Amino acid sequence: AEPSARRKPLALRWHRDADPNADRAWLIKDLVPESGKGLLSGQWGSGKTFGALDMSASTMTGHSFAGRRVLRRGGTLFIAPEGASEIPIRLRGLVAGKIAENAMADAASGVATVDPDDLPFAWIEECPRLVDAGAVEDLIVVADQAAVEMRQRYDLPLTLIIVDTVAAGAGFDDENSAAETQRVMSALERLSQHTGAFVFGVDHFGKSTETGTRGSSAKEAAADVVLAMLANRDEAGNTSNTRMAVRKLRGGRIGQETPYTLDQIEIGQDRWGDPITTCVVNWQTDRTSAAATSSAKSRWPVSLKVFQSAMQNALAGQSQRIRPFGGEGPEVLAVQEGHVRAEFQNNYATTGETAANRAEARKKAFQRAVRTAQDRGLIGAHETGGTLHFWLAHDE
Repeated sequence: AEPSARRKPLALRWHRDADPNADRAWLIKDLVPESGKGLLSGQWGSGKTFGALDMSASTMTGHSFAGRRVLRRGGTLFIAPEGASEIPIRLRGLVAGKIAENAMADAASGVATVDPDDLPFAWIEECPRLVDAGAVEDLIVVADQAAVEMRQRYDLPLTLIIVDTVAAGAGFDDENSAAETQRVMSALERLSQHTGAFVFGVDHFGKSTETGTRGSSAKEAAADVVLAMLANRDEAGNTSNTRMAVRKLRGGRIGQETPYTLDQIEIGQDRWGDPITTCVVNWQTDRTSAAATSSAKSRWPVSLKVFQSAMQNALAGQSQRIRPFGGEGPEVLAVQEGHVRAEFQNNYATTGETAANRAEARKKAFQRAVRTAQDRGLIGAHETGGTLHFWLAHDE
């Protein structure tokens, strides 16, 4: 192509120009970056949408979310191709169960707050197919309209965009296609770059919680944050031990779990005089989830921390879904042994007079770690297609 036809050159940045005192920019401290894209995934019945709405309440009011500080107040745009009819009722529950009381306390203290009867919250009830090239441009038009209204009416920026659900909004031809999934995640990234807001996709887990978010592993690989809404569910559909886990976080700590309850509240009566109910999330930040307590006590020993970190890092960037025991067996989120070994060797500190001595020490340490992890039931391993794969084992 002629030089004049080329796009503008990419910006070149130098170390000398960087602010040495710059902090990471957070929407919610140590949990959600100021901008980017993420997934709020979970099992059926775990309260994913309630969790997403609770996050929007925190960012609108400035009150903490799951025990973490909100650093950037702002409005929410909710894109609801699934379950849109429930939004007004759930917002009423959010106001009655949380926002109204907090707003009264803030007003009494002279703190800037929201009007419980007029929240900086907008939604649309459809979503253009995110796999289509022009979809993000349509969403940008809507987001710009919302941002202008929020600034003019509430003097707040648009800080949070939620797509509920990704599966309903994407319009996948093949949900397991890495190429289609990458187009969807790129659309969320483009929407964030244009608006400056963080874009969260609410999504479902697969049939097994070990496999993570449903569909291609490219979803979680592309996300800056993956929050997992987890629960134990019996055959009747009743849930217990509900908790939110930080499954992935660029620039932050993963594996933390925050327990919560889904509390039912009554917000009025229908035309037949029966109560109208909905739920709100109440975070139990003063206790540790049963799963986390069990894990801390009995699962990964200190001697395997480097190997555990290597597994987590390799899975975050190089994972793939496989069925190691045949087409009728469970699907797992696995990673090739070579990727785990490379992560381990990069982070395992050892001494030795020569490079060969150090390499041999790392090799033996890795072999010991694999044996120990398998003996403790912490990982699964299987050779598939001539390549050894590892995956994390979880208690049911």
